[in-house]
Amino acid sequence: MTPSPFDPIAWLQANLEWDRTDSAAFIYERMASQSGYSLPVLYAPFDGGRRDHVIDRGQILDFAHALRVGRASCARILDFGPGDGWPALLVALLIAPMAGEVVGVDGSPRRVAVCRSNAARLGIQNARFIHAPPGASLPFDDGVFDGVTAASSLEQTPDPRATLRELRRVLKPGGRLRMSYESLSFYRGGREREIDVIEDGEQAHMVIYDRRPDEEITRHYGLSIARGRQTPAYAGLTEEVLVELAQRATRAATWTTQHPSCATWLRWLDEAGFSATPTHNGGWFAGRLFDTLPESGRLRSVDEVDAMLSPLVKIVCEMPAPPIARPGEWEPWITAISRRE
Repeated sequence: MTPSPFDPIAWLQANLEWDRTDSAAFIYERMASQSGYSLPVLYAPFDGGRRDHVIDRGQILDFAHALRVGRASCARILDFGPGDGWPALLVALLIAPMAGEVVGVDGSPRRVAVCRSNAARLGIQNARFIHAPPGASLPFDDGVFDGVTAASSLEQTPDPRATLRELRRVLKPGGRLRMSYESLSFYRGGREREIDVIEDGEQAHMVIYDRRPDEEITRHYGLSIARGRQTPAYAGLTEEVLVELAQRATRAATWTTQHPSCATWLRWLDEAGFSATPTHNGGWFAGRLFDTLPESGRLRSVDEVDAMLSPLVKIVCEMPAPPIARPGEWEPWITAISRRE
């Protein structure tokens, strides 16, 4: 009889005592920068000759156009889960001439502090940031926002369906939510189990991701460990390595996040009182447009890139897309409109 292959997660479950926590406490509180200080405009000078910078700009323009920024003279936008201030601060720069305001709300106090620091460094005065504990009611009255942006943040909340109801509550009737999300279909075929490490002073915080696409959930196993030899990839988690990691561990914590597919999101949005449509997104389009341009035809400044992309992204982000993932890519973004009672 062939023995069962060694299962590192089963070994950890059996040999360590696990606390309950969440992504905000274990991951985002420990990150000096959620983006690794890589975001154009926010951290690095914009370079239209870089594909990732052009994709980023397409995404920012997408959020602005999908929310129809500019049609109201004083648009007020909520960014749910801004991380380092993305897209909040970039959208705030776009709507500043229209006296618009962006309010970011995050479950991690450190993320709020980072966003405030970045806003001050960039001189952005029409964005502010507030902490709200994960799963808590949002600290806003009913119907006070014209639009909401949510960039792969809703799935990090304890109850995404309850969060959708909260977002609808704070939106005006007819207000728009533009959301991207992390569908687990992207990880099928070998990336279901991976390791990430957050360096933090004398400790390293290792997160093992157990992604289950068919269940639309991810189980996280976090180990805070004293510094030692470099943490291996998931495939290198032998029993010998795990014994050493367990001996160095100062804390073991676990939590589960939900990662709905597009079809599930559409159902939940309908239940929460939204009319929702999956569409193509401006970043996806901007990357493909970049690939068609010869080196000599690539624009460099952010103003030049905006002038080229903006009218096209305005069309793309309204184009319906099938609610399935393109091979090796995320599923379509979603625009949801708060239905009137």
